[in-house]
Amino acid sequence: MLIVLISSIFLYCLSQSVASGRINILLRNNYYIINNILSIMLVIEFFYIIFGSYKISFIISSILIYILSLTMYYVHEFRGTNINFSDILSLNTAKEVAAGYKYKVKIASIICLLLLLSVMICIGRISIDNDFVKNILYNNFGFDYLTQKLVSIVIFIILFLVLRSFISKGKYDYSLNAGEKEGYVYNFFTSIFVFHKKSDNDTSVKAKIVNENEDNEDYLNIYFTNNSQDITNINNNDSNVDRPHIITIMNESFGSIHDKINANIEITPYYNALKNVSKGNLYVNTFGGGTANTEFEFLTGMSIGNYEYPVMPYNNFVKRDKYSLARYFKNIGYKTEAIHPYTATNYHRDKVYKRFGFDELLFFDEFKNKSYVRNFISDEAFYRECILRFENAIKHNEKLFLFGITMQNHSGYMMFDEAKVVSNLDFEEKESLDAYLSLMRISDDALKILFDYFGNVKEHVIILFFGDHNASFGTEINKYLYGDAANYEYTIAYKTPVFIYDNKVDYNKSMGDISANFLSIKLLNYADLPLDEFHKFLNDIYINYPVYNFHKRLSIKDGKLYDILDDNYMKLEREYLK
Repeated sequence: MLIVLISSIFLYCLSQSVASGRINILLRNNYYIINNILSIMLVIEFFYIIFGSYKISFIISSILIYILSLTMYYVHEFRGTNINFSDILSLNTAKEVAAGYKYKVKIASIICLLLLLSVMICIGRISIDNDFVKNILYNNFGFDYLTQKLVSIVIFIILFLVLRSFISKGKYDYSLNAGEKEGYVYNFFTSIFVFHKKSDNDTSVKAKIVNENEDNEDYLNIYFTNNSQDITNINNNDSNVDRPHIITIMNESFGSIHDKINANIEITPYYNALKNVSKGNLYVNTFGGGTANTEFEFLTGMSIGNYEYPVMPYNNFVKRDKYSLARYFKNIGYKTEAIHPYTATNYHRDKVYKRFGFDELLFFDEFKNKSYVRNFISDEAFYRECILRFENAIKHNEKLFLFGITMQNHSGYMMFDEAKVVSNLDFEEKESLDAYLSLMRISDDALKILFDYFGNVKEHVIILFFGDHNASFGTEINKYLYGDAANYEYTIAYKTPVFIYDNKVDYNKSMGDISANFLSIKLLNYADLPLDEFHKFLNDIYINYPVYNFHKRLSIKDGKLYDILDDNYMKLEREYLK
């Protein structure tokens, strides 16, 4: 065990230095240092059980820890958040976008690699398999090889239980600088334990809804079965009413431009000058990546903030037909289409969208007129495709609900060398920031094409536009723009622009603050569409808590922050995700 302990301490120091890009072994307190070392000991002991050799176990563990730590470094630089267990389930998605990045090699990574290779060579030349404990057990008690295996398994179980008990006392830290605070390896292990927590198995939810405009409390019983999540109950007698076409656009990385950024030209002049639209602030549960989580919240009304751990529902939970905004529109007579100018298998969207009830899916291969910015379909080409889908619906006398996701502004900004925006910031990652701001300017120009067209059609069209998350530019700029780990949740890190445009109504009332899971309610209410039981339930929660995620719960009554979780909403969501 002494060998395992020494090896674990060495690998802890190595992992911290590689993952942070600098020598960084001192954490917030010794508690986290111990937990990181225990996590690595668990890995070494696991491979010892398999191979029966500490030499082989150390070598394999060293390689894995180094690769994991280097991956942690690049993920944190590109996405701004730590790698977690859910990312392992998104490897195919990660591989698809990895080619869009430039990879800078840090000196700390090279030094650690050379040091590791030197230690591995030295270890390879000495014998450490017959360690002190093994000799005592064998010489004094006559334990054979099988008994040694059993002892190793017992040690592994003890380490596992000790580490699990430590992890159970806290929650998974999803903050921007969690790795620096509590250690990268331990933070990753925490995500594994939290991810596998079991949820409530109730099959019926009695949802207590309090409407402050009424004297009495209204109780709504919502039942979910294994065969159906369709709980609509809409009186559709007014189906012949001239309802509007609905186009919803989630723009990739269309984030809030921080007031600390000044540039040589205005970044979003068209968006800033938009009149007669309802603008607001959208709070999301993801930063730097995880687009699918924001679209999941919008389409389902569920909040991943009800989990201790930011899961990826598209990978984990949408395994069969689910109720969604697409199914709602389908039930009231709309044609439902989903558009994403990327590969169909990205986040399993080809399967998820069908399970959500979309009639037609349009991915990269089906785009009629492709034009590119970097190696992604441009926003302009995307909007022109939306126009084609709208014209096709008009041609066939159909009402259209379209949900689309752009791709132009996806991370990997260092691959864009045509930047026209020059910011005033002086950081090592400034090139990445300027490239992103230039892409935002191109997105802003494309918006004019969209609204010039729909402003001149005779049909009634409502457009909902919002950003999925803010972009990440590397550790130093992120800290400057979004704040440190102590106060990041009170910055714009998790706040993106959102607005509703109506081509028949001049409407410039502020939308205020809203979270992605309630955005469908805002849309349906604005369009004066009937609410089914499911959306009535969400609406009653939204009235009291318009911002509801794991960063903020904002009471609409006085604008103050409250740490509130609605138990009925959480139960409802657990049933939905079964």
